[in-house]
Amino acid sequence: MGGQQSKHPLHPAFDGQLDGSGVSLLSKSDRDDVLDVLSLAFADDPMFGWIAGLEGDDPERAEKMYALGRSMFIYHSRNGLPLGVKGPNDELIGCMTLASSSNHKEGMLDGIIVSIQHGVPPIYKSKEKEKYGPHARKRLEKLVVLTKTRTKHMKDVDEWAYLQSIGVRPEHHGKGVGKKMLTLLTQTADAEGMALYLETETEQLESMYQRFGFRTVERLALAVPSDTDKFTVYCMRRDPTTQ
Repeated sequence: MGGQQSKHPLHPAFDGQLDGSGVSLLSKSDRDDVLDVLSLAFADDPMFGWIAGLEGDDPERAEKMYALGRSMFIYHSRNGLPLGVKGPNDELIGCMTLASSSNHKEGMLDGIIVSIQHGVPPIYKSKEKEKYGPHARKRLEKLVVLTKTRTKHMKDVDEWAYLQSIGVRPEHHGKGVGKKMLTLLTQTADAEGMALYLETETEQLESMYQRFGFRTVERLALAVPSDTDKFTVYCMRRDPTTQ
């Protein structure tokens, strides 16, 4: 979320579709709120749980998951266009971040810059890494395969958008906040003739995204050496509908 959002490749497409959507473009001043919403929304996310490797009865689970999630979203959404839904008191209750086909890749230099500016994830810190599972670091690093898989499945399209993340504050679940964002996303994609890509982690979420026109292009099994716990990621693509 660095830089001026008006310069983001996807800004013009979404700026013209916001009226009446209930969704707004977010600014740099919303950055901490975006990280807070996503970290809370993903506290029970299966993939984040797989990475952390915590015991189910860990009394500090919520705090550890929040710290891990926040550090991951600082890196993962750094080049994303943030959009969100705000409540009656102007509080952010849901948000999503989108990368374009030109800036979806996550390189080593980006990681170094983020680490200098914001610090490394807790699983890399000597005093904190023992709080997580023994395979946490290797599991996190395994996610690099997602970039390669994404590139493979979108290589036939010149310009497309990647839904990096989408989340709603837990107390606002079931109120149509996520639907507003996904409706804006798909309607904008159709208006622009733009393909979309995302990754998700459960059959339930896979089914939900299918209702918005996404199809599963690969079920990717993630595993690291000496780790018996595998995790499946559902890679999904949506091509624009004809007008």
